[in-house]
Amino acid sequence: MMPWLETYLRSLGSMGLTGAFLFFLSFAGLSLLGLPLVPFAVIGGLMFGVYGGLLGIIAGSTLGAALGFFFSRYVARDRVAKYLQKNPKFVMIDQAIRREGWKIIGLLRLCPIPFGVSNFAYGLTNVRFGHYLIATMAGMLPGEIVFVTLGSTGRQLSDVNHSPAAKAMTLVGVVALIGVLVLVKRMVTRRIQTVAEE
Repeated sequence: MMPWLETYLRSLGSMGLTGAFLFFLSFAGLSLLGLPLVPFAVIGGLMFGVYGGLLGIIAGSTLGAALGFFFSRYVARDRVAKYLQKNPKFVMIDQAIRREGWKIIGLLRLCPIPFGVSNFAYGLTNVRFGHYLIATMAGMLPGEIVFVTLGSTGRQLSDVNHSPAAKAMTLVGVVALIGVLVLVKRMVTRRIQTVAEE
């Protein structure tokens, strides 16, 4: 992560509700740049805890998804389409969405596909915006919970007031969450490939 960005994000943690609001806006903006968002979700949990971090991540990712979708569909459709048509993964996504619609978007949000790029890609499909946004929120929620919890756990493990047993149980819970997420992603990837091949 860029040093200035890391400094900026850390400073938000000491600003209370104002910092949480700025973090939500920052997360939305970063999603438009196509940056990997997992580190920021972890940072959100580290700075604001599970509930505050999750609220900021959900709000930020939803706003970022909406902005990327609208930009692609109404502002730069031709340019974005020309770029994405060269990408085999986008061609597969487009074929799957034509067959299954918004359900595939919900499943795709569980896969390790770059968030910002996929928002632009979905704007080129014929999916309705309302369906797209609901599917996005539902599909991203499991991963957001895992990564925000991971960040919050890091803060808890560094807390000297927690007993070793409590820290161990917290760590086991996080490992279990990550394991479930990995299994779900594998199942979803197979399903999407099957739909695209059909």
